[in-house]
Amino acid sequence: MGMVGGGPGAMIGDIHRLTAQATGKAKLVCGAFSSDHQKSQQKGKELGLDASRAYGSVEEMIEGELSLPEKERMDFLAITTPNHLHVAAAKLALQSGFHVMCDKPLSINYQEAIDLKQIVDSSNYQFGMTYTYRGYAGVLKIKELIESGKIGDIRKIKVDYTQGWLNELIENDGQKQAKWRTDPKFSGLGGTIADIGTHAFNMAEYLVGAKVAELVADVSILVEGRRIDDDANVLLRYENGVKATLSVGQACAGEQNSFNVKVYGSKGGLHWTNESPKVIAFKSQDSLEEIKIDEFDVDLTEAARLLPDGHDISFLKGFVTLYDRFLDSIQSNSKANMPDIEDGVRGMLFIEKAIESSKNNTYVKL
Repeated sequence: MGMVGGGPGAMIGDIHRLTAQATGKAKLVCGAFSSDHQKSQQKGKELGLDASRAYGSVEEMIEGELSLPEKERMDFLAITTPNHLHVAAAKLALQSGFHVMCDKPLSINYQEAIDLKQIVDSSNYQFGMTYTYRGYAGVLKIKELIESGKIGDIRKIKVDYTQGWLNELIENDGQKQAKWRTDPKFSGLGGTIADIGTHAFNMAEYLVGAKVAELVADVSILVEGRRIDDDANVLLRYENGVKATLSVGQACAGEQNSFNVKVYGSKGGLHWTNESPKVIAFKSQDSLEEIKIDEFDVDLTEAARLLPDGHDISFLKGFVTLYDRFLDSIQSNSKANMPDIEDGVRGMLFIEKAIESSKNNTYVKL
């Protein structure tokens, strides 16, 4: 495993590193942890890496790794940088012969995503994305129940993802995560619609098993002075006739990290929330059934210290599951059962179409 991003004080990079290694199938051997070479060296030293493999840029890392005997090089690159750096790193890695695992959203705009997809499609390398909730045992069970016919034909899905950490203008106080996530130069056109809206949209398409055909959206800035959206409410129409509502917000006072999914079919509905991730409620007109979820055991003690507010160990296990599937796909040279480049492209299309719809106050086709 090689990494770009994840320097001193970077939470998500450390989560990638620790969860990728949790099953013993991967080992971190190099990284371009920061554009500041000294900080990258510092991080490499903290992690016990050879100083020669703590690089100052992804370009330097690729060049350095290619100079090593093939068996000593990294096999895949994990990209954990802000959005605007994803595509350049992914392109370079793929074109140099390395597999890629990329954080979401995929890119800074839809055209970048399309360009990257062409490279992925023409390569022989695996490309995975950490839409983390797709790795939750509860979500995988919901998908299984839907496919088994438990709720009959799907009619409607409701996805709500609500946070409160951007309830104030903390980016002006220098808060690192808020500063880049609310800056269009680093985040792209979308703020909240990109940061957590793509999680919600990916979940909505995954569970229904069909693509959204059109949408109408209200993408808003609730906190005065913010440059980019912090709230969005969207109506979705699928190609197969299913309807959906999607609501996301990061300026909702009092919320930490509340992700709720409700799927309604002709025989009943399934309800799940990340706040109680080991339970799914199945509701019909005359009964309520609680379905308990078994999760695998893995030592995540160190990673657990990094958990952001409103997340529990299931969040980390979601990462472990996705990395485990990704690593298996590398070993078997077969497509992984996990989010991939197509999910990333669909996410970028969703962002741009939701913003377009909101500006024009009308339905738009995807």
